[in-house]
Amino acid sequence: MYMSRITLDARILARNQVYETHQALWKLFSDNPDRQRDFLYRSLDATTFLTVSAREPEQLDFVRRLDIKPYAPKLATGDRVLFSLRFNPVVKRRQNNRQIRVDMVQDERKRLLNQGLPGRKLPTRAEIAQGVAREWLAKRQESLGLRLENVIMAESYDQQRFSKKGNAGRVVLSRIDARGFAKVSDPDALCHALFSGVGCAKGFGFGLLLVRRA
Repeated sequence: MYMSRITLDARILARNQVYETHQALWKLFSDNPDRQRDFLYRSLDATTFLTVSAREPEQLDFVRRLDIKPYAPKLATGDRVLFSLRFNPVVKRRQNNRQIRVDMVQDERKRLLNQGLPGRKLPTRAEIAQGVAREWLAKRQESLGLRLENVIMAESYDQQRFSKKGNAGRVVLSRIDARGFAKVSDPDALCHALFSGVGCAKGFGFGLLLVRRA
């Protein structure tokens, strides 16, 4: 596996940041028409991205800087780590005989309103995101190979809206950036999560789990 820091030409991202980023990064890894996605990425700023991939990205003309290093984490049971994760906080539900993804933050806000809580007393979305992050991660800690400590910080919550080629409507993706401490409970499961990602919308910059010893 490889970890790369990639800076792209800002001009190719000017119109539709989320979708154009997806398209641009895909070009760096799609060496043939049948290639399946085998990389994860996370934006660090408007033009800089961190990727984890099974192959080295190509140096194309719209790449302004490319730093690549081998990625082979060595983790043992009991290691204490600081983790960070950008994830799409959704749950799957049945509605009108089809399965949909529901934003957990918006859903909790709606639940509180339906219970009669006045709008002026509602927690902010950022405050709701704290509880959502803890719940979402706690349900997945076994598959992540981690035993989470009590303090998990949702550093930000927002929504990204963009148009996707061939899709008449707007795509909306909710995003939580979470950080916290944990102990490694299953090194193999953790390595799988580091390489394969966590949750959905991985093709749009979600799911890249990062850890370092604490």
